[in-house]
Amino acid sequence: MRRKTRGGRVEILGCSVDRVSLESATSRLEELIGAGGARQAIVLSVPSLMRGRRDRLFRDICNGASIVLPDGVPLLWASRILGAPIPGRVAGSDLLLELSRVAEIRGYTCFFLGSTCEVVGRLEKVLLRRFPGLCVVGSFAPPISPAFSALTNDEIVRRVNAARPDILWVGLGAPRQELWIRANLGRLDARLAIGVGAAFDMCSGSIRRAPGWMQRAGLEWFYRFLREPRRLFRRYFIDSAPFLPLVLWQRVSRPSGYR
Repeated sequence: MRRKTRGGRVEILGCSVDRVSLESATSRLEELIGAGGARQAIVLSVPSLMRGRRDRLFRDICNGASIVLPDGVPLLWASRILGAPIPGRVAGSDLLLELSRVAEIRGYTCFFLGSTCEVVGRLEKVLLRRFPGLCVVGSFAPPISPAFSALTNDEIVRRVNAARPDILWVGLGAPRQELWIRANLGRLDARLAIGVGAAFDMCSGSIRRAPGWMQRAGLEWFYRFLREPRRLFRRYFIDSAPFLPLVLWQRVSRPSGYR
């Protein structure tokens, strides 16, 4: 038995990833919004998954999330190698646009946390131009710092809770956004909190996204590297380089099912 599934997930190097497409992921997220309580959704890329392999806390956060979405064609390749194919990629930028479309129809409210005032302001304008009925109940670009002070963190929670959004979009970058959501989830009056990394910049037009053919070929990471080689060299060519060899090793070393 070579399938590595449990409850519609595939385990890849210790992280459980939901086997969803953008369409089915959106439906699942709607179910979570309607379920009550605060839920965490994670958009997982290969660099984040590799961090989870090294960092048990981050891995536990991923495995404890209500849903983990596959952001990256290499994750689709890995799932096929492991015998439990994921039907489609769920990129943060695509999810932000698709769930905003659904939010306009369903009346879900949104709050945007992260990036800069300029980027968040531009993002709101782009989304409202595209989805005029979208209800944005607030946004906040916190001070740029390695870590929030207790005072700043309390201010963020206060602003979110005053708005009581159905969807809290968090663009603080991985793994910071996932760590922040998990640390504060019990305090947040929001139904669904999703970390989407650079999606604020891409959807607002502040950063150009890779051409469609590069996205489909699994080369969006390379396009981003070409634009920011100094910042992204280690992430892609050192930290993420062992990904596929390790997946192949998982395939041959544990053929009897989910660990």
